[in-house]
Amino acid sequence: MDTYNENENTTVEVNVAKRSFFERHSTVIKMFVIGFITLLLLIPLNMIESLITERKMTRKKAVEDITSKWGSEQTIVGPCLVLPYSETIVDGDKKVETENYLLVLPEYLNIQGSTAVEQRRRGIYNVSLYGVDAVLSGEFDMSVISKYNVPTSRLKPDKMQVILGLSDLKGIKDKVILNVSGRQTEFEPGLQIESLATGVFDIFMTDNSYSDEAELFSAGLNAKLDSVDNTVQKLSGKLPFSISLKMNGSYSLYFTPIGKTTTVGLKSDWATPSFDGSFLPESRSVTDSGFVASWKVLNLNRSYGQVLNAYESESINKMAQSRFGVKFIQAVDQYQQNMRSVKYAILIVLLTFVAVFFIELIKKKSVNTLQYLLVGLALVIFYSLLLSLSEVCGFAWAYLISAVMTMAMISIQMSSILKDVRQGLFVGALLAFLYLFVYILIQMESYALLVGSLGLFAILAVIMYYSRKIKLL
Repeated sequence: MDTYNENENTTVEVNVAKRSFFERHSTVIKMFVIGFITLLLLIPLNMIESLITERKMTRKKAVEDITSKWGSEQTIVGPCLVLPYSETIVDGDKKVETENYLLVLPEYLNIQGSTAVEQRRRGIYNVSLYGVDAVLSGEFDMSVISKYNVPTSRLKPDKMQVILGLSDLKGIKDKVILNVSGRQTEFEPGLQIESLATGVFDIFMTDNSYSDEAELFSAGLNAKLDSVDNTVQKLSGKLPFSISLKMNGSYSLYFTPIGKTTTVGLKSDWATPSFDGSFLPESRSVTDSGFVASWKVLNLNRSYGQVLNAYESESINKMAQSRFGVKFIQAVDQYQQNMRSVKYAILIVLLTFVAVFFIELIKKKSVNTLQYLLVGLALVIFYSLLLSLSEVCGFAWAYLISAVMTMAMISIQMSSILKDVRQGLFVGALLAFLYLFVYILIQMESYALLVGSLGLFAILAVIMYYSRKIKLL
């Protein structure tokens, strides 16, 4: 009996020795080949990411084409009272007299407005456009000028004017009339202040996918106060005002809290607002028919005073950064969600390959390298389908349709290769679980990292459990 065992063992050893290196290490070699295919699929995945960016920029151009004719994002600045004064500058041996300007901000500013939002389409792209009807009222306190370090003798109250900063003058729909102390003055285009600093701030599209810089006083209106009463001539007392403003804009509407006390009331028929900026509404009500919001900002809440030098860029920048308002955004941003889903693509590819590889080893089935490559390409094409469909029917429906199509194709393919329908359905069910898991992660914000980490830990635990029975040699 012992002799028989020795002969048998000897025979096995001889047979193993006769096998080539590739035959003896075929499992390990295949693991490396699968890993290489996985890395190779990063190339088309990167191409899809570039495609998403390209489609995003195409959308940007379509949006800009519409808004350039209607009116872009609007930021209302003002009104501000502009008071010229003379200043003597020593240039070598000479004294040169120049003219500068003080910006006097309102003692209080009340803005009441309403917006009507509509959707315009350019090809497959939608743009949120609005028309706003607003009334700006308040009062200038002329006595605050005395607190500024400018001699009264250098002030030129006869050249005072009121300026109103607007982002895009193309959006103005009607004459803008300034009512000051019972007298009406019509605004003219342009700010006409040579030394006026322009505060810089960031603007974002509705999907926050790209940003740009804009200037606070890049454009605006001016109204000259040619005749002023005795109270104003003495630079004391109050100067009440009111302005009626009708204009168009797109995407968002912002205000600047330039009043010592600034109150804003806004109502709209848009049901999905996004309140943005340095200050959130004091109260708001959002329903399916629209929203109503109100803000209240004090001078104590910001870092600039009621009287500024027009050339003080630091103060104007602070004014720009203090703006607040609302974005009229779409409820879903498909490009951002597409980009986030692609980030998880390599995970789905890798786990699918691991599942098929385990089926090979445990069930003694054979899947050639070409089939792995074809399955990987199917998983990559899912993201191309997702992008194209999301532009037409929204991200949620696009994700469902693309996932079902991909799972059906791979399940049928694996059933045919493995000669077992149950194994093919198992691969399809695995894909369903992975796609559902990724979709949940995409929808989550604060807990995406936590849930993703726990999910990956659980998946790794399952892989480790089933890998116990696998022999590589």
